[in-house]
Amino acid sequence: MRNILCLFLMALSLSFVACDKQDSTPSQQPGESVTFAITSEKEISMPAEGGTFVITYTIDGDHTGVVAEADNSEVVTALNSSQQGVIIVSVSANSEFVEREATIRVSFDGESDYVVVKQAAANGSAEGYEVVYVDANQVTASYYGDRLINDMGRYWLIFSKDGFTDEGLAKNAEFFRVDILGPMPVDEDNITIPDGTYLFEYEPSFTPYTMLNLGNTDYVYTDESGEAWSVPFTEAQLIIQGNTMKLVARTTDKEFHLTYEGDYAVDYVEVPEYISTLTDDYEIDLSHCEGTLSCYGDYWECGVCNWWIEFLDVDGMKYGTYLVLDFLTDEYVNGSSGITGTYRSSGFTEEDPTKPAFAPYTYVPGMRISDDGNLMMGSLLQVYSDGVGVVQAPIFDGTITLKENNNGTYTIVIDALDDAEKPNRITLNWTGYLY
Repeated sequence: MRNILCLFLMALSLSFVACDKQDSTPSQQPGESVTFAITSEKEISMPAEGGTFVITYTIDGDHTGVVAEADNSEVVTALNSSQQGVIIVSVSANSEFVEREATIRVSFDGESDYVVVKQAAANGSAEGYEVVYVDANQVTASYYGDRLINDMGRYWLIFSKDGFTDEGLAKNAEFFRVDILGPMPVDEDNITIPDGTYLFEYEPSFTPYTMLNLGNTDYVYTDESGEAWSVPFTEAQLIIQGNTMKLVARTTDKEFHLTYEGDYAVDYVEVPEYISTLTDDYEIDLSHCEGTLSCYGDYWECGVCNWWIEFLDVDGMKYGTYLVLDFLTDEYVNGSSGITGTYRSSGFTEEDPTKPAFAPYTYVPGMRISDDGNLMMGSLLQVYSDGVGVVQAPIFDGTITLKENNNGTYTIVIDALDDAEKPNRITLNWTGYLY
C-alpha cells in the first residue's frame, strides 16, 4: 500500500449582447417566401487545434448588407463574408482545459440567424471521466525562492473546501496540491504568485509557467479515520489572474474543475538542508515489527521492476520503528527473478536533483515530500514514541543486501549512510519472514 500524506479550468465567461436565441429564427407567415436563411449546420464542433469552417446561406437578390458577428473573439478570430452565400469562419486553437463556445450571428435586412461553435478542450473530451466541480474556500501558498532553478521562483499551493480545521485535517476532505515554477516575485516582502497559465508536465522541463511532477502535485483525500491518501494528476492546468485561481486536473477517472477567489498570503519557506535528525550512528531495531514484501511492477516507469519492503511496529505506525526499502531489480517487471542481490543508492539525475537515477539493482534514496522532511518517500527510517517522531533519516547512500533463503525466510543487511552534513552510519542484520 503506497500512501503519501502531505498537506496540502478555466470556465471561460462569455459575454454577448444580442437577441435571445428564442428569436433566432425569422418569423414567417404562411405563404411568404424567406428572403434570408442559413443553409449549413447550426451547431459546429471544432477540435482544440482550431481551423476554419464555412457558413452557407441564401438570400433573395444582392447579398450586400450581410453582417456576421461573433460574441467571442478569442474563439472566432476572423469572419470573411466577401463571397456571396458563404462566410468563412476562422477558429483559434484552444489551449485551455475547458471546452469553449462562441455564437455567430448572421443578419440581413432586419432578419438574423445563429450558428453556435463548440470547441473541444485542450485535453480532449471529458467523456469517461467523472466531472467534479469544487468551489475552494481555503488555500495555503508557499514560496521556496530559487533553490530548484536559478532566477526562477518555486511556489506551492494547496486548495481545499473546508479541509483544514483548528484540529488539523477534516475527515472525508479533499485537497489539491500544485507545485509550480514561475518568475521571481517582484517584492519578496509582499509575495504574490505571477499571473499566467501553468501547465502540468509529466517529464518536467523546468521552465517558467509549468507544473512540476515531483511528488508534490496531486489530489489528496482523507478517509473516515482521518488517514490521507494521494492520487497523482495525469493532466492539469492552473490559471492565475490576480485573486482568482482556476484549476482543471485529471486523475485516472476524475476531472476536477476547481475555482478559488479571494485574498491569500504567501509564506516564504526556508527549507532545511538535511532531512536526517540523527546525531550518531544507528542500528535499526526490528524486534517488535512485522515486514511485508510487495512487487509493484514497473511502478516508476523506468523499464525495471520496483519492490517495497516495509516494516511496521505491531502496535501501529505511531509506535516503534517504521522502515521502508524501495528498490529496483531488473527488466522482468512481473517480479519473476526475485529480490536476491546487493543494491546501491540510485542517486539523482544530473538534470533534476530531485529525480532518482533509476537503474537495475539500485534502491531509491529517501527524499522529502514535506518541508521539514517528516513526510518522505523512497528508502527511509522513522522511529516513533507515543505518536511523536523521535528519529527520521533517509537511507541515502551505501548498500542494501537482500537474500531469499531456502526455508521461506529472508535476510536483510543494511550498511548505509544518512544525508547529514557529517553522515551517520545506519546498519541492520536481520533474518525472518516477509508477508
